[in-house]
Amino acid sequence: MSQALHSVIESIKDLSLEDKHQLWQILDETIAASEEENWIEDKETIAEIQKVREEYKRGEYITFDQYLAKKLS
Repeated sequence: MSQALHSVIESIKDLSLEDKHQLWQILDETIAASEEENWIEDKETIAEIQKVREEYKRGEYITFDQYLAKKLS
């Protein structure tokens, strides 16, 4: 762990809960943006996404409530 990261971690300990939640939101958004920038769709992934979209258009899906009802029965 770098000294800079260690200093940040120590500083976080002194933040209020509200500030920690705000920092968490900022980090979450920053991480998501970085992951999207690095996302590379290969041919297999593109084909799988297209297959799922076609299944959805044909009505071949269940709602989350239906899934839960089935799971709990």
